Amino acid sequence: MRSYSLLLVAAASAVASAQSLPTTGCTSNSFAIPSWLIEDLEYTAAGKTSFHITNRATNYTADLTCSPGSSGWNACAIQGKPWSNDTLQVSVQISETSAQVMVNQTWTCNDRNGTKLMPFTAVGNDSVALKSDGHAVNSPWLIKGSLLSPVTITPKYAWGPTGHDKPGCAATPNASWILSAPFYMYQTGDGVTAIASQDFNVLLTNAATGYQASCMSGAGFGDGLTPTPASGPLNLVCAGSEFQSSGGGKYSITTAASFDPSTFRFTVNQTWYCDDLSPASPVQVTASASESLPLTCTSASVGTDGAFTDTKTTCINPSDVTLAAQLLLQSALVPYSIEDPVPGPDGCTLSSIFHPQWTFSAFEVDSTGTNASSTSFEIILRTGSPGFQFPISISQDTTALAGDGSWYSCIIGPSGDIGQPLWPTSCSFKYQATTQELSLRAEWSCSELDPDHPIIFSGITTTTVNSPLACETVEGVSQCVTADGAYSWTANISNVTWHQTP
Repeated sequence: MRSYSLLLVAAASAVASAQSLPTTGCTSNSFAIPSWLIEDLEYTAAGKTSFHITNRATNYTADLTCSPGSSGWNACAIQGKPWSNDTLQVSVQISETSAQVMVNQTWTCNDRNGTKLMPFTAVGNDSVALKSDGHAVNSPWLIKGSLLSPVTITPKYAWGPTGHDKPGCAATPNASWILSAPFYMYQTGDGVTAIASQDFNVLLTNAATGYQASCMSGAGFGDGLTPTPASGPLNLVCAGSEFQSSGGGKYSITTAASFDPSTFRFTVNQTWYCDDLSPASPVQVTASASESLPLTCTSASVGTDGAFTDTKTTCINPSDVTLAAQLLLQSALVPYSIEDPVPGPDGCTLSSIFHPQWTFSAFEVDSTGTNASSTSFEIILRTGSPGFQFPISISQDTTALAGDGSWYSCIIGPSGDIGQPLWPTSCSFKYQATTQELSLRAEWSCSELDPDHPIIFSGITTTTVNSPLACETVEGVSQCVTADGAYSWTANISNVTWHQTP
């Protein structure tokens, strides 16, 4: 059995320090990365093929041997065991220059507190070029899979950190940064009528990856009691594309930088990730640089109400400045991990399967006399990663559904344009005023794992509005809302089923 070590080092202000990533278990990995690594594939003159296989979701491993078959496909069996229709089915097809491997595997995960044993079935196939000696050109090489159960999806992978596959990304001896438009400003102040301040900003470009980060100082102000800002280097905040999108994957470029106003010395420490030589051999690179910038300064008197009592100094360099990088660390990562999705809490799909719940809020009942005329509330699916999404308003249709007349279709409020919602796509509900019991039948959709194949869920919720209602009458209509306007509660969804459209 083979093992891979994962060394994760994050950039610090001057030296590298250890950084750990969130871990995921069998279930989460099975939904996110159903896939296999094929290692040490060898095809012999006798027509036999052998290789080592690892299921990346479960870490299951096996050594396989494949014998020639009449159809051109060689059936594979675990070494030392006869071929059988087992949970792992593998076949190989060999041509003069390549090998194609087809995998079908079923496994079970029980890492969700043992409350639900979840079986998975996934399939995948891919090919690899062969050397003249019958060995695979790449080892290991990746076969990405598609789930057949419990849902039919082909998980989307991340595009990885900026420049990870750019030629030269890992060539650290030639790494450098380009500083564009460095700008420093310092303004005096007496601490009473004006507060002294200073500011620095620059655009930083990693020449090896093309990654750009805008670096700027924080507040840069003094304490309001002294006429000058705090002394020493300014710690800069650097941000790039990773703050604009969540699809970069599990590895995020990190940058730490500072600027010393007394010497104009700029210091940078950055960690980036590369698999330009081979996705099977990704690396993490940490490097640094420190140099005094050639800034030209001008000063002018400034003030208010005609009193020019303070001085504003501005320092710039209109040309780019190149800083040669000094390598601090280069370490190997798990094969093919650069484009793996970022580990995280349960999203829409896993929450719907393992712990489906609605969060209710903004409950209101409007009535005339003794008959309830309208019920409304807000709702959102409870997940571990709701992001910036917010509850959607649900109100009562004017006509009762067929039956006992107590169920009404939902009028679902405007969704806006914020991506995949955590809201019902259709629903109906009934409310019993005497018991404050609310029942909801809802259908919702999850597509964060595979946007092209959304999963349609449905379930039933029965809950109680456990809050006093405060009522007032407006133009003959009694409007009752929860006494605490911020009151919200969570209720389980039962009888959950799911399906997918062809």
